[in-house]
Amino acid sequence: MSSAMITTAPITIKPTTVNKTSVRWERAVPVYGVSVVNPFLLVLLSLALVALLLAAYRELVGLGPVSGMNDMFGWGIWKTFNVVVLTAWGSGAFAVGIGAWVFGRKRLHSLMRMALLTSLLAYACGLFLLGVDVGRPWNFYWILFPWKWNLHSPMAEVAICMSVYAAIPLALENLPPVLERLWHFDPRLRPGVERVERGLYKFFPWIIALAYLLPAMHQSSLGALMLLAGQRVHPLWQTPFLPLLYLGAAAFMSFGCVAATTMLCCMVWKRAMDMDVLEDAARVTTWLIFGCLSLRVLDVLFRGALGTAFHANRFAGIFWLETLLISYGGWLLLRSLRTHSTRTMYVGYALSSLGGVIYRFSPTTLAYMPSPTAKYFPSTIELLIAFGFVSMGIAGFLVIVKLFAILPAPAQDWRDMASYFKLRRPYVRWTKYFNFGFFGDTEPTDFD
Repeated sequence: MSSAMITTAPITIKPTTVNKTSVRWERAVPVYGVSVVNPFLLVLLSLALVALLLAAYRELVGLGPVSGMNDMFGWGIWKTFNVVVLTAWGSGAFAVGIGAWVFGRKRLHSLMRMALLTSLLAYACGLFLLGVDVGRPWNFYWILFPWKWNLHSPMAEVAICMSVYAAIPLALENLPPVLERLWHFDPRLRPGVERVERGLYKFFPWIIALAYLLPAMHQSSLGALMLLAGQRVHPLWQTPFLPLLYLGAAAFMSFGCVAATTMLCCMVWKRAMDMDVLEDAARVTTWLIFGCLSLRVLDVLFRGALGTAFHANRFAGIFWLETLLISYGGWLLLRSLRTHSTRTMYVGYALSSLGGVIYRFSPTTLAYMPSPTAKYFPSTIELLIAFGFVSMGIAGFLVIVKLFAILPAPAQDWRDMASYFKLRRPYVRWTKYFNFGFFGDTEPTDFD
């Protein structure tokens, strides 16, 4: 491609399409030509800064003055939302990975980088909030002495698995986009980058094994924790199948998070949509939704708890609300497979994920009854810290997708990006597409 063919005009924005035959996601491409810093990012960073300042204040004064927690409700929104819910949304690397690698849904490889990034950010936010929630943070140094760990604590397995999962499998699986950018933008680093790539290939089977084992363990353990609460959890939620149902909810919620986030990014940044991939994801999500719903309804029925769903109280209302949201969202996803409507699909993902949020939230908070008079509502500081850390994760996502190849796109978008950067950064080598082979990319293409 000659320099005469390169212009300084803004990038070409392609309209979103639902034509199944004309669009195919073939590789990941950064959101180039768009300002990284904008007013929305500054708002998110401001909320994150407020959260960090309030978290520091919490460490100084303790939990009592800053939270609505009490002796009856020792778990507040930092655990019940930022850990229990965020990690469910952040299980996309686990759920999409199993669909793509174990069950051979090869089209889902296009979503793997998005799944890996959203998982890493969600787990990072959850772990940071778990640190803020720790009652005696000055004892944190005991983590350096495993023989001193309280292995009788039901939270120990969850905390260990979450930390190891985020620090090793998720971190390593998110390296390819970073190494790819380094290889392209700094020729001096290419030999080192290629050595790291060979090392990743060598250890990748073990990384994948950990990436499947650890989230399955701690997602089910989060449900098992509430078995210890016994009758303090309402009968509509308290069940021996709670670990399996928590794992199932995490599976369909994470599929919805990955697919819906990808669709939203395509709509905002005018990226073309590959309906074959999106419909495959929607098909898998409906299986997960209705499989999980069927198990839950049968469990409630055979335990004899169905009658409590017709009592005139808030528990029955919460049960029917989450059930209707999940089932209607699943029905919309099924309908989108017939109509090929991206709007219907997106709403289906949103509603089913909202229902999943309520379900995951219920055993720990909404349906938790330590005593007839016990109440909990998060304080203003709790809410600001919780939403501030979520804002930090969203801000990180917006920056990363603009710097690294995360979002899937047609091959033409890669060629357009090559032309865009060839004028602005002539030293960048685009003659080879750095391909780790992890995500089903096409063969390297020569752009010279």
